[in-house]
Amino acid sequence: MQLSDVAVLSPVWPVFFLVVAGVLGACLGSFVNCLAWRLVHGESVWKGRSHCAECNHQLSALDLVPVLSWLFLRGRCRYCGQKVSPRYVVAELLCAAYFVSMVWAYGLTVHALALCVLGCILLGLSLVDLDTFTISNGFVVAGIVVWVASFAFFGVDMRTIGVGMLMLGLTGNPVLAVLIDGLVGAFAVAGVLLALSFAFDKVVGRQSLGGGDIKLLFVVGLFLGLAASVLNLIVACVVGIVFSLATQRSRRDSDDPRVFPFGPSIALATWFTLVAGPSILGWYLSLF
Repeated sequence: MQLSDVAVLSPVWPVFFLVVAGVLGACLGSFVNCLAWRLVHGESVWKGRSHCAECNHQLSALDLVPVLSWLFLRGRCRYCGQKVSPRYVVAELLCAAYFVSMVWAYGLTVHALALCVLGCILLGLSLVDLDTFTISNGFVVAGIVVWVASFAFFGVDMRTIGVGMLMLGLTGNPVLAVLIDGLVGAFAVAGVLLALSFAFDKVVGRQSLGGGDIKLLFVVGLFLGLAASVLNLIVACVVGIVFSLATQRSRRDSDDPRVFPFGPSIALATWFTLVAGPSILGWYLSLF
């Protein structure tokens, strides 16, 4: 069901669902940020109460309200007064905006729900990648599981022409079309990059693209299909260049300035492609 369908009942309903999506996104963004912090610092993700990273004091419910707690406490711990990283509130706002954009673009559907779960996975791996320069296989497996459990509800986007549309024309089965398009998009983009990075590594004698990044591109390729995966790769490279230039000084001071966390760039590019990709691809193909 699209938001336009519920707007027929009352114009208030679309606003209500978008607000709910934003609140839910902020709450899950807070949870994912906590999860990522525990993974980075070797703490259990299943046991233990949330606590201040400086004084280790357990946090109460009032300290854990997404966005509002950080604003009301002026970015400081209630108990020790130490500054709390703005990354917490940024992660919550980004996740809230992502959830709203998915509901806006895909409506009240299983597809939107699956993409929201994907967004939580992308946020978590991005936060971990920023700190450790690695992408855990756990995030990759989680993304594959979400796609396997939900791809049958995606449907073929009629605004784009690709493997999915070709298979739909040949088989008349939209589920099979989405399945094949997803697999082709995943294996084609990730496979080509794996081969290119392997050849480049042999030439220059050092690693050019991490294995985790290639696995991540494989996962998002499942959700995007071939045509959108190519667009996503282009956008990710542009975002990566901008991000690299913006963080050049900090990386110059690091132990290995050649290391670059590409996961966040892929995540942001995937968000952009999910929202704007169908329209961009439709416009591009209309030129021919």
